Amino acid sequence: MGKEKYALQIDADKLSYEFISEGPKGKVLKVVLYQHIVENIYNLAFGDSIGLSKDFDDFVRTNNNDTEKVLLTVASTLYLFFEKYDGTLVIAKGSTHSRTRLYRKYLSAFLEIIEADFELYGELDGKLERFKKGTDYNFFMINKVSAK
Repeated sequence: MGKEKYALQIDADKLSYEFISEGPKGKVLKVVLYQHIVENIYNLAFGDSIGLSKDFDDFVRTNNNDTEKVLLTVASTLYLFFEKYDGTLVIAKGSTHSRTRLYRKYLSAFLEIIEADFELYGELDGKLERFKKGTDYNFFMINKVSAK
């Protein structure tokens, strides 16, 4: 992904990332966490840091006019995560339906780039399917394409 992203602070376990969003609302610390759910499945969660800690609010609307840059930065953590946790699956879902719809919009816009390195699925009516533009998925699942 050759688009502009923020610089990341990365924990050694590659499960926690931080970066600073900059815009009209000032500098806002963002936190990205990969939370282990079961076996080889992790949840990708992110939001604004609460009190400069690893706790975060994933409902807040920062309105810093940098949505694409923030989402590209979050997406860039997938490469780092999968370097250490190869063979796992990552689930992503917005904290609200409108956020999930926003993520779908950006996944659709960058689908060709994403599919060069990842397999992207959406969950609909209890079933996973390959991600298709224009489908209102409940959540997304992603895994790294195996090296050939």
